[in-house]
Amino acid sequence: MKTLKWIGGALGAVVIVLGLLYLFRSDPVQMLAGKRLSGAEHPYPANWASCDQHPTIAVETQPDAPHSVTTICVVLSGDLIIPARDGSTKQWTANVLADPRIRVKIGDAVYPALAHRADDIDMERFRAAAQAKYPQMGDTQEASGPQDVWLFRVGPR
Repeated sequence: MKTLKWIGGALGAVVIVLGLLYLFRSDPVQMLAGKRLSGAEHPYPANWASCDQHPTIAVETQPDAPHSVTTICVVLSGDLIIPARDGSTKQWTANVLADPRIRVKIGDAVYPALAHRADDIDMERFRAAAQAKYPQMGDTQEASGPQDVWLFRVGPR
């Protein structure tokens, strides 16, 4: 009986600690959304070439009540493009449509920016650039690629 009480107490403490960590989180952790991105803010970059060195980036939306996610990105014709698979179901995409002000974290640097849905990008061209950066995507995606992919072009504020 003492063992069960000890295990119950330990599990309770773990739940409390994890709950506090969740409440006070900043950056997203893989699939778990975060709040305000941590890190030094830098001016909007002249080019996004450094993105190719990072498999994932973080995107923060809603400046007044920050919501951040981890995602992939592709540089296409010098523009930073952020895709959203199942874009019509994502909270962060709805946030961007309501208020395009975002902050992008690449490595340890955070950049204030604007994001706008980009319906003018050729999806085959985007897929080719994404598969060049993420070769593993070609092995797991059906030939036509995923459906309901929204693309966002990042620009300066």
